[in-house]
Amino acid sequence: MIKTIFLSKDTTLYEATASMNTGIDEILEIRKIVSGSGGDLVRSRALVQFDTTEMSASLSAKGINTSADSGSLTYVLKMFVSKEEDVQASYNLGGYVVLQDWDMGIGKSTYVPTVKTDCTWTNRKTDTAWGAAGGVFLGSNAVSQSFNNVTADINFDVTNIVENLWHDNPAYNNYGLLILRSGSEETNITEYGKVCYYSRETNTIYPPRVEVRYDDASHAFTTTTGSEATINDDIIIDPRIRAEYIRGSEERIILDVSKKYSARSQTLGVGKYSRTYLPQSSSYAIVDNATGEKIIDHDATYTYVGRRGNTENYFDIDTNALFPERYYSVEVKVNYYDGTNVIGTKYFNNKKLFKVVK
Repeated sequence: MIKTIFLSKDTTLYEATASMNTGIDEILEIRKIVSGSGGDLVRSRALVQFDTTEMSASLSAKGINTSADSGSLTYVLKMFVSKEEDVQASYNLGGYVVLQDWDMGIGKSTYVPTVKTDCTWTNRKTDTAWGAAGGVFLGSNAVSQSFNNVTADINFDVTNIVENLWHDNPAYNNYGLLILRSGSEETNITEYGKVCYYSRETNTIYPPRVEVRYDDASHAFTTTTGSEATINDDIIIDPRIRAEYIRGSEERIILDVSKKYSARSQTLGVGKYSRTYLPQSSSYAIVDNATGEKIIDHDATYTYVGRRGNTENYFDIDTNALFPERYYSVEVKVNYYDGTNVIGTKYFNNKKLFKVVK
């Protein structure tokens, strides 16, 4: 299961325009430019915050409290690149725990005159300075990611921060994360360009989010009355989906699996067919119909196709991750085995569409 938390607030802190607030910009910018001959640094940092309180309570009601519990709970911060300019082939980004509260503000980098209230490089609130310019953060317990000739989409595993600091350590309040270039890459004289990420204000399907991932699927049938699909079977996978779902609901989708040319069984009676079910470790993805993007992607653990009853395959979906007034389809990934070895993989999408509404 993958549930989604969207950011409660975000902004970019600009060193060059230290008194400028950009709380409602559509992008978050991480910049490192060296001006002059080995001279002045021009940096920016992204500041993000998300509330895990409600999600934690919801999971606790299911008996999932930590990553050690059944379900392998993880929290992953995802941010999506809008634009890259003059970046190095290889570089590193880090996310650091913020130690002081801050107000997002309602400024934009394009506003004239500049909005100088709320959070800026120098101030965390109107007329209240940061303990150190650019934000005060914890040097340890950072998360990091290395990039090497790849698009700089961020996937930070923040489980340790959420569980061991914000949830279990009363000394730390959740003031969010400060995202910047790691270590000496932010302070040396090497030119690193800039990376722009979509912010919570974007009107695209790519706002930053935290995916809360855990495995709550049933992995076995109570009894088995059908047959498992093999790599030689020509099967149809038909998800039982409605035309519309209300955003924010949690839904169970049943997958009907059948062979195209299945023979009738006399033991089951006239006109009846033996049921077919998917091999273990099959997974699902939710595909945005307009873009072809997988909004929820395949994962062997967290988008596992479950088994219940005698031969029924299913999965559960949190529609909060899906934007309203858009159409989606279900893709199923099926791994076929010879004993314990995967001998083939097939993908199925019958293009049956559903829409999420407010």
